[in-house]
Amino acid sequence: MKPAIAALLLATPAAAQPSDPRLPEEALITVTAPAGPGRVFTPVVGLSGEALLDRQPRSVADALRGLPGVSVRTNSRGETVARVRGSDERQTLVFLDGAPLAVPWDGRVDIGLIPAGLIGGLSVRKGAGAIEYGANAVAGVVDLTTRQAGGVAVAQAGPYGLKNLSAAGAVPLGSLSLTLAATHQAQGALPVARLSALPFNQPASNRRLNSDLAATSLFAGLGGTAGALEWRVSVLNIDARRGIAPESDRDPASARYWRYPEWNLTQAQVALELPIGAATARAVGWRQWFGQEIESYRDASYAALRGREIDEDNTVGGRFTLSHPFGPAMLRWSMSGQISDHLQTDITIPPGTAPAPLLYRQSLASGGVEADVPLGAARLTLGLGLDRSANPRTGDKPAQPARQAATFSAALALKPADGVSLTVSGGRRNRFPSARELFGEALGRFLPNPALLPEQAWLADAELGWRAGRFTLTLTPFWQRVEGSIGQRIVRMNGVNLRQRFNQAPATSIGIDAAMQVPLADGLTLELTGTALDASSAGQPLLQRPAQEAMLALDWAPREAFDLRAELRRIGPARDLAPDGTLARLAPATEINLRARVPVLRLGQVPVSVTAAIDNLTNAVILPQLGLPQPGRSIRIGLIVGG
Repeated sequence: MKPAIAALLLATPAAAQPSDPRLPEEALITVTAPAGPGRVFTPVVGLSGEALLDRQPRSVADALRGLPGVSVRTNSRGETVARVRGSDERQTLVFLDGAPLAVPWDGRVDIGLIPAGLIGGLSVRKGAGAIEYGANAVAGVVDLTTRQAGGVAVAQAGPYGLKNLSAAGAVPLGSLSLTLAATHQAQGALPVARLSALPFNQPASNRRLNSDLAATSLFAGLGGTAGALEWRVSVLNIDARRGIAPESDRDPASARYWRYPEWNLTQAQVALELPIGAATARAVGWRQWFGQEIESYRDASYAALRGREIDEDNTVGGRFTLSHPFGPAMLRWSMSGQISDHLQTDITIPPGTAPAPLLYRQSLASGGVEADVPLGAARLTLGLGLDRSANPRTGDKPAQPARQAATFSAALALKPADGVSLTVSGGRRNRFPSARELFGEALGRFLPNPALLPEQAWLADAELGWRAGRFTLTLTPFWQRVEGSIGQRIVRMNGVNLRQRFNQAPATSIGIDAAMQVPLADGLTLELTGTALDASSAGQPLLQRPAQEAMLALDWAPREAFDLRAELRRIGPARDLAPDGTLARLAPATEINLRARVPVLRLGQVPVSVTAAIDNLTNAVILPQLGLPQPGRSIRIGLIVGG
């Protein structure tokens, strides 16, 4: 089977192997939760570097689309976020080489600005994940690893000023290994699928209003050994500016007109691994600087400023893990914590004078232990921990009490027959409200609710895998219940409708993830992945959760002569909150994407391929959120060198 297809990692159940082969092998000391011979993981899907080449994603967001149990959407702030099994995006954490990337003030990071060219592989953990992930990793974790072997360069261009330029490679320097990566993404505007789907705030043009983007990222990582110690240090910087398309479902008086003239994230981190006799100690430390400006305009001309928000964030954190045998079992002790300061200045225009910035501070801490217990032919992993959150600085808002909650989990792996595996897992995880959820007003759109309580999620799933030669099938029914789930409601204040977050009635999600891979002929593979979901609270559907998402793909790569890929994605119906507070229906849609990669020559031993990609071939109107349809048809052509 072609390596890129085998690396799709959709049908190699974790219970079928003594360790988890789906994590990129080159990331030895920077994987957040590394595999072990007796460790049992919750369900996982992912992509290797080779599979990423075939899919030709520009960002991590593009790479995640089509993975079972993973939903990707762009919200009204222009941020692209991932949801796992219908969970909230803040319940899905993103890690890069073992350190969290989320900006703590908001509890999430824009995965549409994380370049795919930087990534050597990715995996998505679902369910009650490993203890190393710490607080707020509730329903899922996106684990990204940077490239640490080989190299690749991509140059693509398309209509509306589309550019995608990236280069990444690892260079051996004696006993050291240096990784360098650079990416530039740009687009003058997003294409409109259908003007009739944009009744407000869109001129008679096929260029989506105020949807330009320019983003540049740089990465450097250096690793090596010092005796028995393995170490790696790295720095990532992403610098962007962009427009945010206005909501098209409401009249101009109630829509938001925003731009980000500045968005910058810098993260430095160090990872260490040291064997100590039969034990192994691992440590990861990170420092994150984040800054952004949000400009709010009075109307769709984007000529008259209404206000400006200036945010500055400074975060420091770390995690320490110690693994050691204890009789027949293996114990893993983990402690993690971070402190984040958020300085915010809100300027109203006129008069345009800047008030003193407000300071918010949040600290998160987590600790616990996991035990891998052999049970004859079966394996069992048990976990117990404690999470804590505090907000010692609250700007001009009321003081907050510190809160804490226990967390626990269990995962059992069985192998009932040859080629058949079963993993049953479950537990409870906690998510504390981000400071923005507690105190943020979003330039007058939200009414703060400092009384928000933490969410507690109960999770259970069973992953059944079957492999027969090159045919693989994975079925994973799951159940989730979130107590204190944070939702949104409309509150009318002084004649204006404002949104407010609140702890709604318990929310329940039940569904099934499925993945099948069928070899049809030499080099021709059929892939079918999908999720069916029913998510509700107090008899009302949870917002923006499609009832089904499925992808049918054909990948043809005969003897590596070329690679052709066709994808058909079906997104089922969902509900969203209309401006007046009523529920509105998001219609189902079908999206067709095409990919081609054809080798044309070699520069020495380095292959050079021509690429072509078409997204949303039929210009389908896809509504992940009311008033904010996905882009219409997009075309890219270019070259890939290496890989």
